[in-house]
Amino acid sequence: MLNRAKKQKKRAELEKISISSYNIIYEVLDFIKAKMGGLLSPDVQEKIIGSAEILEIFKVSKVGKVAGSKVVEGEITQNSSARVIRDGAIIFNGKIGSIFREKDQTKQVSAGLECGITLKDFADYQKKDIIEVYNSTITERTI
Repeated sequence: MLNRAKKQKKRAELEKISISSYNIIYEVLDFIKAKMGGLLSPDVQEKIIGSAEILEIFKVSKVGKVAGSKVVEGEITQNSSARVIRDGAIIFNGKIGSIFREKDQTKQVSAGLECGITLKDFADYQKKDIIEVYNSTITERTI
């Protein structure tokens, strides 16, 4: 019997299988719950902060293309996540690069005001596109 256990242990090492032993049933249950919880996909909650409509596209030296926009609702904040919506379809998902207000860089712009917006890794702006800014919260799910 002892020889069989040694063979099984060597086989498990070759197959890279972890063998654990527990003295208390509650430790086993906690271990199983933790492992099963890791298999669940995280819960992602998005909260829309604001949106802006692109009115004009400007080319600025050292910056590239800037979307001249009007904040329709909420506010646009720097370093937030953003998506570009064209004709009802999301065509880009990324981060706000910078926000300009009257040629000065700013951290946020409120509803009703106009501003220039750049997005990281995106420059294919078109008039009437909507830039929707949001924050997302990721929560690990458990059993």
